[in-house]
Amino acid sequence: MLKSGFTVPATVLALLGALCLPASAGSLQDKAGEAEAALGAGDGMAAVTAMRQALSDAWREAPLAVDTALFVTEPADGYGIYTVRTGNIFAEGEPLRIYLEPVGFDWIQVDGLHTSLLTVDFDLTSPDGHVLAGQKDFGRFDFRSHVPNTEYMVNMTLNVSGAPAGDYLLVLTVNDENSGASAKVELPFAIQ
Repeated sequence: MLKSGFTVPATVLALLGALCLPASAGSLQDKAGEAEAALGAGDGMAAVTAMRQALSDAWREAPLAVDTALFVTEPADGYGIYTVRTGNIFAEGEPLRIYLEPVGFDWIQVDGLHTSLLTVDFDLTSPDGHVLAGQKDFGRFDFRSHVPNTEYMVNMTLNVSGAPAGDYLLVLTVNDENSGASAKVELPFAIQ
C-alpha cells in the first residue's frame, strides 16, 4: 500500500489498467512493489523513479489514444493548464479552440533526443456523419526532449466562419507518424 501523500497520476493508472499482457503486468507490479518498498524506506525519489519506469513501460505497450479532448476558452499554457469552455454552442464566426492530451504514441531517438511527431486531420460532419469539410495534416506537432515525456498536450484552433447555424460533429484523427497508429475523437458542437 502506498503511503499517504504519494499520488499516482491518473495517466499512470489509466495506462497501467489498460495493459492486458501478463508479461507486462508482472513487470508493472514489480515496479509498484519497488516504489512501495522505497517509500517504506523513506526514499521518495527512488519511489518516483520506479513509478516513472512503470509508466514508461506501460506507455510503450498502450495503443495510441486521446485521453482528453475538449473545447477551451483560449490556448492552454501547458499540460493541464487550460480553462474549459462552458458549453459547446459557438457564435457564427467564432473559432473553435481545442485542447488534446494524446497518450501511447512512439518516441524515437534522433540526434540524442527523444522525438515524437503527431499530425491531426479533421473532418467537420453533420450529426448523421455526412462530411462537410476536412483537411489532412491540419495540425503538425513535432516535439523533441531529453526524456520521453508523458505529459503532452496539443492546442488547435479551427476557424469555421461561413458555416451556417446548426449542429455539427468535429472528428479529429491523431496520427503517430513514428508508429503509423491513429486514434479518433469526436467533439459535438453547434453554431447559433
